[in-house]
Amino acid sequence: MQRLNGYPEKHYCMQKPIIWAFFCLIILFFPVCASAALTIGADPVNPSMGDRVHLRGTTSRNNTIAVYLMVTGPGLDPRGVTMENLNLPAGQGYFSSARVGPGGNWEYEWNTGYMVGTLHPGTYTVHVVSVPVNMLHLASQDTSGVNITFSPPDNPQPIPLSDLGVIGAILTGAILVVALNRERNRP
Repeated sequence: MQRLNGYPEKHYCMQKPIIWAFFCLIILFFPVCASAALTIGADPVNPSMGDRVHLRGTTSRNNTIAVYLMVTGPGLDPRGVTMENLNLPAGQGYFSSARVGPGGNWEYEWNTGYMVGTLHPGTYTVHVVSVPVNMLHLASQDTSGVNITFSPPDNPQPIPLSDLGVIGAILTGAILVVALNRERNRP
């Protein structure tokens, strides 16, 4: 029997499958260990449009400085949009972010009354991701989400200034027409 490295050839060949099996287990197990477990929660989960929504969560990835947030839902870009501007697709450098504290905790306050774009009544999903890429480029272990269902605001929305200008012009025109007709009809 031939010897390789001081061992009989038969013994050396038996080690190869064990080494390969061990190597395969490491490769299969590594992605699970390397991924960051992200969590997200919202308070309240059933707000009115215009309310503030407090988002918070955790990440298990060490030395993480920030997590990235985006929202998807009715009428929004399926890639996700930023929290402050619902017209701005997430990705390519555009993200909302939250600082991660030393314990892996993060918080973000979403003021839905002060942002660009319009929310409509319905269910939206806020996503937290560990890498700054949009929804189309994420692996399942890189994200977590929470559904938030918005109802119409309790108070009626104020009339936008542009509408007030139109209403003011119509009222002014009506007053002028009435005043001119009175002047013409005086004896």
